[in-house]
Amino acid sequence: MSKRFGVVAIVGVLVALAVPAVSGAGLLFTGAAQTCDTDPTKAFAQWGDGASYALVGGGAFESGDPGWTLSGGAKLASGNEPYYLEGRGDSRSLLVPAGGTALSPTSCFAFGDWHLRFVARNAGTTKGSLQVDVVVRSLLGILSVLDGGTVSPSGTWAPSSRVSALLSNLGGLLPTRAVAVRLRATGTAYQVDDVYLDPWKSN
Repeated sequence: MSKRFGVVAIVGVLVALAVPAVSGAGLLFTGAAQTCDTDPTKAFAQWGDGASYALVGGGAFESGDPGWTLSGGAKLASGNEPYYLEGRGDSRSLLVPAGGTALSPTSCFAFGDWHLRFVARNAGTTKGSLQVDVVVRSLLGILSVLDGGTVSPSGTWAPSSRVSALLSNLGGLLPTRAVAVRLRATGTAYQVDDVYLDPWKSN
Protein backbone atom coordinates (compact mmCIF):
# COMPACT_ATOMS: atom_id res chain seq x y z
CA MET A 1 0.00 0.00 0.00
CA SER A 2 1.43 3.38 -0.92
CA LYS A 3 1.75 5.95 1.78
CA ARG A 4 2.81 9.49 2.60
CA PHE A 5 4.49 9.93 5.92
CA GLY A 6 6.96 12.65 6.84
CA VAL A 7 8.95 14.02 9.72
CA VAL A 8 7.41 17.31 10.82
CA ALA A 9 9.42 20.03 12.53
CA ILE A 10 8.79 21.02 16.14
CA VAL A 11 7.50 24.34 14.87
CA GLY A 12 4.78 22.44 13.06
CA VAL A 13 3.83 20.70 16.27
CA LEU A 14 3.41 23.97 18.10
CA VAL A 15 1.31 25.39 15.29
CA ALA A 16 -0.90 22.29 15.23
CA LEU A 17 -1.40 22.45 18.96
CA ALA A 18 -2.64 26.01 18.70
CA VAL A 19 -5.37 25.25 16.13
CA PRO A 20 -8.80 24.06 17.31
CA ALA A 21 -10.04 20.84 15.77
CA VAL A 22 -12.96 21.41 13.42
CA SER A 23 -14.86 18.93 11.27
CA GLY A 24 -17.58 19.37 8.69
CA ALA A 25 -20.13 18.79 11.43
CA GLY A 26 -18.55 21.33 13.80
CA LEU A 27 -16.20 20.99 16.74
CA LEU A 28 -14.82 17.62 17.76
CA PHE A 29 -14.83 16.79 21.46
CA THR A 30 -12.58 14.47 23.41
CA GLY A 31 -12.63 13.84 27.13
CA ALA A 32 -11.56 10.95 29.27
CA ALA A 33 -11.01 7.77 27.28
CA GLN A 34 -14.27 5.96 26.56
CA THR A 35 -12.51 2.64 25.92
CA CYS A 36 -9.29 0.99 27.12
CA ASP A 37 -8.37 -2.30 25.48
CA THR A 38 -6.76 -4.49 28.15
CA ASP A 39 -6.19 -7.46 25.86
CA PRO A 40 -3.10 -6.68 23.73
CA THR A 41 -2.40 -8.78 20.69
CA LYS A 42 0.35 -9.17 18.10
CA ALA A 43 -2.23 -8.52 15.43
CA PHE A 44 0.20 -8.02 12.54
CA ALA A 45 2.75 -10.74 13.37
CA GLN A 46 2.06 -12.63 10.12
CA TRP A 47 3.41 -9.60 8.25
CA GLY A 48 6.60 -9.44 10.29
CA ASP A 49 5.37 -6.88 12.82
CA GLY A 50 5.89 -8.33 16.31
CA ALA A 51 4.57 -5.31 18.23
CA SER A 52 1.65 -5.62 20.65
CA TYR A 53 -1.42 -3.63 19.63
CA ALA A 54 -4.59 -2.44 21.32
CA LEU A 55 -7.83 -2.27 19.38
CA VAL A 56 -9.12 1.29 19.02
CA GLY A 57 -12.59 1.68 20.54
CA GLY A 58 -15.11 0.13 18.17
CA GLY A 59 -12.29 -0.64 15.75
CA ALA A 60 -13.65 -4.09 14.82
CA PHE A 61 -17.00 -2.55 13.76
CA GLU A 62 -18.99 -5.48 15.10
CA SER A 63 -22.42 -5.41 16.75
CA GLY A 64 -22.18 -4.15 20.33
CA ASP A 65 -18.87 -2.37 19.81
CA PRO A 66 -18.58 1.33 20.75
CA GLY A 67 -19.92 3.38 17.86
CA TRP A 68 -17.93 5.69 15.63
CA THR A 69 -19.30 9.09 14.58
CA LEU A 70 -20.04 8.76 10.86
CA SER A 71 -20.79 11.45 8.27
CA GLY A 72 -20.86 11.96 4.51
CA GLY A 73 -22.39 8.54 3.86
CA ALA A 74 -19.91 6.51 5.93
CA LYS A 75 -21.61 3.44 7.41
CA LEU A 76 -21.12 -0.06 8.76
CA ALA A 77 -21.12 -2.68 6.02
CA SER A 78 -21.27 -6.44 5.73
CA GLY A 79 -18.04 -8.23 4.98
CA ASN A 80 -15.01 -8.66 7.25
CA GLU A 81 -11.35 -8.43 6.36
CA PRO A 82 -10.22 -11.96 5.36
CA TYR A 83 -7.55 -12.40 8.06
CA TYR A 84 -10.04 -12.18 10.95
CA LEU A 85 -7.59 -10.40 13.23
CA GLU A 86 -10.23 -9.99 15.94
CA GLY A 87 -12.01 -13.32 15.55
CA ARG A 88 -13.44 -15.81 13.07
CA GLY A 89 -16.97 -14.80 14.02
CA ASP A 90 -16.56 -11.20 12.82
CA SER A 91 -18.69 -10.20 9.85
CA ARG A 92 -18.67 -6.40 9.48
CA SER A 93 -16.41 -3.53 8.54
CA LEU A 94 -16.55 0.22 7.93
CA LEU A 95 -17.37 1.69 4.51
CA VAL A 96 -16.24 5.28 3.92
CA PRO A 97 -17.32 6.73 0.54
CA ALA A 98 -15.50 9.60 -1.16
CA GLY A 99 -16.13 12.67 0.96
CA GLY A 100 -17.13 10.60 3.97
CA THR A 101 -15.54 10.70 7.42
CA ALA A 102 -15.47 8.39 10.42
CA LEU A 103 -14.38 9.47 13.91
CA SER A 104 -13.56 6.85 16.55
CA PRO A 105 -14.52 6.99 20.22
CA THR A 106 -11.71 8.21 22.43
CA SER A 107 -9.28 5.47 23.41
CA CYS A 108 -6.53 5.18 26.02
CA PHE A 109 -3.37 6.86 24.86
CA ALA A 110 -0.05 7.57 26.55
CA PHE A 111 3.42 8.84 25.75
CA GLY A 112 5.03 6.20 23.56
CA ASP A 113 1.99 5.25 21.43
CA TRP A 114 3.79 5.59 18.13
CA HIS A 115 1.78 3.82 15.47
CA LEU A 116 -1.66 3.06 14.11
CA ARG A 117 -2.46 0.16 11.76
CA PHE A 118 -5.60 -1.24 10.19
CA VAL A 119 -6.75 -3.43 7.30
CA ALA A 120 -8.33 -1.75 4.28
CA ARG A 121 -9.19 -2.00 0.60
CA ASN A 122 -10.33 0.29 -2.20
CA ALA A 123 -14.06 -0.42 -2.50
CA GLY A 124 -14.60 1.87 -5.50
CA THR A 125 -13.66 1.92 -9.18
CA THR A 126 -11.22 4.85 -9.21
CA LYS A 127 -8.06 5.85 -7.40
CA GLY A 128 -8.10 7.97 -4.28
CA SER A 129 -6.66 8.17 -0.79
CA LEU A 130 -7.60 7.63 2.82
CA GLN A 131 -6.48 10.43 5.13
CA VAL A 132 -5.73 9.51 8.74
CA ASP A 133 -6.07 12.25 11.38
CA VAL A 134 -5.26 11.99 15.07
CA VAL A 135 -7.50 14.13 17.29
CA VAL A 136 -5.98 15.00 20.66
CA ARG A 137 -6.36 17.64 23.35
CA SER A 138 -3.29 19.85 23.18
CA LEU A 139 -1.10 21.25 25.95
CA LEU A 140 -2.92 24.54 25.45
CA GLY A 141 -6.19 22.90 26.48
CA ILE A 142 -7.75 22.94 23.01
CA LEU A 143 -8.32 20.15 20.54
CA SER A 144 -5.99 19.66 17.62
CA VAL A 145 -6.20 17.54 14.49
CA LEU A 146 -2.75 16.20 13.65
CA ASP A 147 -1.86 14.76 10.25
CA GLY A 148 -1.17 11.06 10.62
CA GLY A 149 -0.61 10.47 6.93
CA THR A 150 -2.34 9.20 3.81
CA VAL A 151 -2.69 5.65 2.56
CA SER A 152 -3.94 4.43 -0.81
CA PRO A 153 -5.13 0.82 -0.44
CA SER A 154 -5.56 -1.37 -3.51
CA GLY A 155 -8.73 -3.27 -4.28
CA THR A 156 -7.52 -6.23 -2.23
CA TRP A 157 -7.76 -6.35 1.56
CA ALA A 158 -4.31 -5.72 3.05
CA PRO A 159 -2.83 -4.27 6.25
CA SER A 160 -1.84 -0.62 6.10
CA SER A 161 1.70 0.48 6.69
CA ARG A 162 2.35 1.93 10.13
CA VAL A 163 0.64 5.31 10.36
CA SER A 164 2.75 7.48 12.63
CA ALA A 165 1.07 9.00 15.68
CA LEU A 166 4.35 10.67 16.70
CA LEU A 167 3.02 14.20 16.94
CA SER A 168 0.18 13.07 19.18
CA ASN A 169 2.47 11.91 21.95
CA LEU A 170 2.31 15.34 23.56
CA GLY A 171 -1.35 14.63 24.23
CA GLY A 172 -0.36 11.53 26.18
CA LEU A 173 1.12 13.72 28.90
CA LEU A 174 -2.28 15.07 29.84
CA PRO A 175 -4.52 13.61 32.59
CA THR A 176 -7.23 12.54 30.10
CA ARG A 177 -4.75 10.49 28.03
CA ALA A 178 -7.37 10.07 25.33
CA VAL A 179 -7.07 10.13 21.57
CA ALA A 180 -9.53 9.74 18.71
CA VAL A 181 -8.83 8.64 15.15
CA ARG A 182 -10.52 10.20 12.13
CA LEU A 183 -10.57 8.64 8.65
CA ARG A 184 -11.43 10.71 5.57
CA ALA A 185 -11.85 9.26 2.08
CA THR A 186 -11.15 11.22 -1.09
CA GLY A 187 -11.59 10.20 -4.70
CA THR A 188 -13.17 6.82 -4.03
CA ALA A 189 -14.72 4.62 -1.35
CA TYR A 190 -12.72 2.57 1.13
CA GLN A 191 -13.57 -0.35 3.35
CA VAL A 192 -11.71 -0.43 6.69
CA ASP A 193 -11.54 -3.00 9.47
CA ASP A 194 -9.68 -3.76 12.70
CA VAL A 195 -8.06 -0.44 13.67
CA TYR A 196 -5.23 -0.80 16.22
CA LEU A 197 -2.86 1.39 18.25
CA ASP A 198 0.75 0.39 19.08
CA PRO A 199 2.09 0.00 21.65
CA TRP A 200 -0.55 -1.33 24.00
CA LYS A 201 -1.37 0.70 27.08
CA SER A 202 -3.54 -0.40 29.98
CA ASN A 203 -5.59 2.07 32.00
